[in-house]
Amino acid sequence: MHYLMVTLNSFFTTIITAKPPPPFKTTDFTPIANLALDPFFLWVNEDSPWKTAQDFIKAAQEKSIVVAGTGAKQEDEALFRRIQDVAKTKPFTYVSQSGGATVADALQKHAGVGAASAGVEATVNNPSEGAPFYEQTATTKRTLRPLCAFTPESPKAGLFASPIIPTCKSQGLAIDDYYIMRAVMGPPALTPQQQAFWVGVFTKVFESDDWKAYVQKFSLEPAFKSGLEFRQFILQYQQLHQDIAAKNGWV
Repeated sequence: MHYLMVTLNSFFTTIITAKPPPPFKTTDFTPIANLALDPFFLWVNEDSPWKTAQDFIKAAQEKSIVVAGTGAKQEDEALFRRIQDVAKTKPFTYVSQSGGATVADALQKHAGVGAASAGVEATVNNPSEGAPFYEQTATTKRTLRPLCAFTPESPKAGLFASPIIPTCKSQGLAIDDYYIMRAVMGPPALTPQQQAFWVGVFTKVFESDDWKAYVQKFSLEPAFKSGLEFRQFILQYQQLHQDIAAKNGWV
């Protein structure tokens, strides 16, 4: 019971797309808790000519835009393939990076490894990953700009509350339900008592001032789920990723 996995959507995508398939499935693990849903923003460089999501979509319908994301066939690429499907764009030229911070850095430098000559033109980073290049200080200037948020409502508090970031749906890009889960899983076969112990630990984390401040600053949606509710959420979200993977020939 002393081993835990802090995980995200790659919990599904790795199992769904790995070849050969791994010798385990999501339901083998013991669900502990989901602490938050981390939204995606559509990011461009500060000097990009695209000022709205519609500008981006119009350009993407005319040419293959170079985009970057964390890994291949994982959450970032899954969202870009959804954009491609919903907005009927040209296929994106997807450049895989090693992590969220390198994705944001590649965009602000217009220089993803292996990218086309135009460099990386857009990403779908989480707010916390883009924040170092968005927050202006006495010594740094803004180099990245979010065009819209893939959320039902615009951020209302924290770093991204002003200026207002419109929802992608309000700009004609009808996706408002894709998040990164920020979750904790236990190994298989924990006893109900062991599971309850860890749920108690992460309930305290969720209720802590530090966690609340982090969630507010980076526009996460607080979404504590445990027990049967969390298990059902995992199955529903896994099906969403399964559908994306099947549509794109990843399985």
